[in-house]
Amino acid sequence: MAAVVCLGLTGCFGGGGDDAPAAERSRTETEALPSPSPLQTSAPQLLKKNTAPLPEPKAFLPDRLIIPAIHVDTKLKPVTVLENGQVDVPRDTDIAGILYPGILPGQLGNVIIDGHVDSYTGPAVFFRLKKLLPGNDIILTGAGGRKLTYEVESVEVFKPTEAPLERIFGPSGDRRLNLITCTGRYSRKKKEHEHRLVIFAKLGGMK
Repeated sequence: MAAVVCLGLTGCFGGGGDDAPAAERSRTETEALPSPSPLQTSAPQLLKKNTAPLPEPKAFLPDRLIIPAIHVDTKLKPVTVLENGQVDVPRDTDIAGILYPGILPGQLGNVIIDGHVDSYTGPAVFFRLKKLLPGNDIILTGAGGRKLTYEVESVEVFKPTEAPLERIFGPSGDRRLNLITCTGRYSRKKKEHEHRLVIFAKLGGMK
């Protein structure tokens, strides 16, 4: 997927008009974002016998995204990759989109969710995404009470042409989730924001 997907994002609200989105015109964004000692034992075979493997989560298409730390509780709508390589985004700026067909929650790889940062009338669903911190929870829920909780690992900002596409969209040996939105100054000439904000998260709890 990394070979065809670009980080253009139709979710960067610049699809019409010459005026910058109201909530972004005067904002500039900057985001900056220990390892335990190995367990020592004289009988590693005992540790091996007494360590049960974690159950494998069953993949599902979620219909809701919850991020308690920034008070986000929104519907999820499937979106696709457009012919120009950009990831589509819901027209409704108050809901987020999950890339589908694509990696689903519970599968190895990168689940991709995107959303608007603002609209011409004010903040949108991912307006406060930049405030997330490592360790914050991102919860996906679906039919039948399905629920998976991912933990934020890092909050990073990239120029669209310099974004690590393989890391964001490519294969992974872990169960991961990446949230994407726009950030930075709004360019009236390009009709888009100058940077992309990516939240990198890894699967934690399951239910």
